[in-house]
Amino acid sequence: MKNYKTIFCLVLLCVCLLTQSCYAYWVWSPQTNKWVNPIYKVFDTPKEQYDWAMAYFEEADYSKAIFEFKKILKHFPKDELAPEAKFYIAQSLANMNKWDRALEAFQKVIEIYPLNKRLGEIVEQQYLIGEKFFNKKKYYRAKEIFQKVLSNAPYSSISDVAKYKSGLCEVKVNDYLKARDEFEEFIDNYASSPYVDDATYNIGFCSYKLSALVKDYDEELIDQGITDLEHFTRKYPTSEFVPEAEKLINDLYDKKAGKLYAIAHFYEKQKKTFAAKQYYEDLVFTYAKSDWAKKANKRLKVLSEKKL
Repeated sequence: MKNYKTIFCLVLLCVCLLTQSCYAYWVWSPQTNKWVNPIYKVFDTPKEQYDWAMAYFEEADYSKAIFEFKKILKHFPKDELAPEAKFYIAQSLANMNKWDRALEAFQKVIEIYPLNKRLGEIVEQQYLIGEKFFNKKKYYRAKEIFQKVLSNAPYSSISDVAKYKSGLCEVKVNDYLKARDEFEEFIDNYASSPYVDDATYNIGFCSYKLSALVKDYDEELIDQGITDLEHFTRKYPTSEFVPEAEKLINDLYDKKAGKLYAIAHFYEKQKKTFAAKQYYEDLVFTYAKSDWAKKANKRLKVLSEKKL
């Protein structure tokens, strides 16, 4: 019996506390003769409601700011402050590091209010979200976002770097053919961008990688890599990527020299000395500084001694 009394007292205490808690959020409104909850109160004008929401935003209380900005969209959807409220909802989400929701919210601003004055700021914010994913090595998602930026504003102040980063995303996932196409389109569309020299290097880099992906020797791909990389070093001799480009060029030339040596050695084994000597001599003349040229000179000396 005592247990029942104890349980009853506890329940009664909880009810009292809950009642007090509920009343704390409700006040009597003489205008409506009703109890109202201040949390859901809406100001009489959009400007008052906007200023109230902005106060929360400026204090970095983004959850409350979103709650108050949404009241403008609900109660004053056609007012000129509605696009601003939508923008600051998206910005609040971004400031809370809710990147996917922020991205969607920014996109809604463009779709619902296509003539809003915030387009430049919106695509910049979208680009920055793309950078977040890029830095986290989520390259497929990052590229989707960069492409969305380009779709929203193909010639904004941020479009060139979005296009360039789109190409880098393809490089990061080892899709060098798509990456090469992206960089070529970048140069065609943004010729005055400060990233043109880097894009030119990356075209050569992608050509180099494509030549390396082919199992069998492909002279055409190797020549394409050399052409692209030498074009870069001639056009941008002061670029930070020149030393790396020169290493790649030397590697490609080394492959060509190695192929010549292999052909010469094949003819030598077939006892076709004349053909072997021609290939060895061609190798020495064309790639004089390579290690293959040193090996070819040794074979030429051996062949000459055999003849004697």
